[in-house]
Amino acid sequence: MPLTMTTPIHFEQLYPGQVFRTSEMFGYGAMDEFAALTGDRSAIHSDIDVAVACGFPDRLQYGFLLAGLLSRIVGSNFHNAVCAAVSLDFVRPVPAKAKVDVTAEVSQLQKAMRSVSLRIIMTSDDGIVVRGKLTTVFLPEF
Repeated sequence: MPLTMTTPIHFEQLYPGQVFRTSEMFGYGAMDEFAALTGDRSAIHSDIDVAVACGFPDRLQYGFLLAGLLSRIVGSNFHNAVCAAVSLDFVRPVPAKAKVDVTAEVSQLQKAMRSVSLRIIMTSDDGIVVRGKLTTVFLPEF
């Protein structure tokens, strides 16, 4: 899904309250690829029968697969920036194939360090599923 910005922006263009968004619907294929890459084969994520036996309607999406959407926010919106710190609370499980919307709002700018703190909210049909903070550092211009 397209992001709100098409041209990566520089640190000096950021301001408090600025919002960046993305969305994704991870299906079984993406989840299976994530399992193959990470080696995380937890049954709640890989076996629908186990997930249903635990009271869920489907396999559960990997929290760290959802966290990967933060890399999309940074890499697609910010010029010459890297993730420096992430703190996330996984509030509610997300079934496979459920759409997740990510909102990243600029909450603080630190000019001396060329860093930005983003307030992260991820939502799905049932409301907030992940919340937290992402700090990104802009590298020197070249």
